[in-house]
Order: sequence, then structure tokens, then C-alpha cells
Amino acid sequence: MTGRVLSSLLALALAATLCACGKGADTPEAITADAAQAGTANGSGGNAGSETATSCDDFMALMSSIKERGDKTAQLGLQATGEYYYSFAGASTSALRYAVEYILWLKGEGDTIASFTADSRYSGWDTIAEINYASPYTSYFEGLLLEIQGQYEESLKPYSIASIMPAFPDEGLDFYYLKKMEVADLYTLRDRLRDLEEKIYTAYTPDLTGHEWDRYLYHTDYLLGLSAESVDAEDYSKALEYARLALKADPFSADVWRNAAACALIAQDLPLAGSYVDEGLAIFPEDEKLLELRRSFLKAGEEMEVEP
Repeated sequence: MTGRVLSSLLALALAATLCACGKGADTPEAITADAAQAGTANGSGGNAGSETATSCDDFMALMSSIKERGDKTAQLGLQATGEYYYSFAGASTSALRYAVEYILWLKGEGDTIASFTADSRYSGWDTIAEINYASPYTSYFEGLLLEIQGQYEESLKPYSIASIMPAFPDEGLDFYYLKKMEVADLYTLRDRLRDLEEKIYTAYTPDLTGHEWDRYLYHTDYLLGLSAESVDAEDYSKALEYARLALKADPFSADVWRNAAACALIAQDLPLAGSYVDEGLAIFPEDEKLLELRRSFLKAGEEMEVEP
């Protein structure tokens, strides 16, 4: 693509300020305050917001259905939306499986927790969280394990963060009964969860960087703000990274698709920008800013055809 055409497309993206979306990043301190308030309101511990135990069978059925949604959207060519479903189901399932393994280790199984979980797909809270930061189950199960070990003060933050995440169940969560399960039953549950993980990760392979877990990367406004700040700093690859994380957090926001398309465009990844415009319009077919970007792509293509 010629420099003139590319410049016009970049100007469109910047003029529309899609990356900024008119937002500043919500600070972690502000989000933490919200979490603390929610945690106080909901209570802490394994019974937060729930009067009855959360069924592992129901949990696995839900994650299986989310995985199937990923299959259907991927078959329709909606790759980013499919990644959201796959990664959410994967992170959530891996979080429960790792919690079960951790409880087995606390009951005396294995040597170190690292060696005991070495043959599982993904282990460690930081690693599992990176699969999809929008899943509240990683924070919840981390809090549960801390509570089970008597570290009540330390459990408050992960419990509170989980409780304000958009995907946290309205009825709350209560998996504390896992502590009292027999070792043989825990192994059976672990194996069932591993089977579900196998189905999910056969369809989808997470792209993990090993970055330290920033607990606020589930928050869409925070991610869009970080994306905008990266554009201002002319770090366009970082802006695109945050835009991709925002898609994994909430692909059902037109702002997120505009931001992703604009960041890909500014990073000069034109095929990716075009795919984000197309997929965004599949979900929001009347969004004027996405339509404007598509018209600009078509116009640029026409100009390229007539150039000598």
C-alpha cells in the first residue's frame, strides 16, 4: 500500500480517536476501592454471596457450553470472539483443576506443588490468569486456597476482585467443600477437569508471554485507557497488545472493536485491522465508526488499483 493511502488511513484512525474512546484509564487504586466495597458488601470467604455449594457438575457443564460457543463462532469466521469463549472456558477450568490439585497436595499428595502439577496443561495463578484475565475463577480459587490455609487477610483481595468482575455469578460461588472431599474423589474430579481442558485446548492454544499478573486487566475501561496511553507514547505494539486483551475481556462492546481496529491500523497491521473491522461489524452491523473504517479500506483499495 502506498505511503499516501496508508497515511490517510492512519489519519482516519487518529482523528476518530478510536484507541482513546474518550476514556482515561481507571486507576488500580480506584478499582481496588470498588473491590473492597463489594467484598465488604458480599462478605468474604468461600460462602460469599451463596447459600449453597456450587456444583462442580454445573460448573463443568457451563464451561463445556462456553467452549461449544467458541466452536460455533470460530466456524463462522469470528476468530477473536471465538478466542474469548475458548480462553474464558480454558482459564476457568484450569483454575478449578489447579485448585483441586493444590488441595490434594495440601492433603499430602506429591512432593512439591510444582512437581505434582507438572503433567497438567497449565499451572500457577499467574499463568492461568493470562489465559483470560476476565475469568473471575482464577482470583476466586486463589482466595479459596488462601482461606483454606488459614490466610484470611491475604484471601480478601482476590476474593474481592473476583466479586466485582462482570462474569462473577450473581448467585455467588462456594467451593469450600472441596477441602473436605476424600482424596480419591478429588483425583476423580481432577481427571474429569483434565479431560475438559483437553477438549478446550485442542481447539485453542493460548499465546502466553509469562508476564506478571496485573489483576486489573479484566477491566475494559482500564484496558482501553492503557491502549490510549500507549498510542500517546507512540508504543503502537503495546497499544495493540492492550487492544487484544480488551477483546478477550469484552468482545460485546463496540468501543472495544473500534479500538482494536484503530490500534491494528496504527501499528500498520492492515490485514488484522481489516479483520477486526469485519468481525466488529458482524456483531455491530450499524456502527458508524466501523462502517467508516470499512469505507476507507475499500476506497484505499480502489485507489491502489488505479495507480500506475
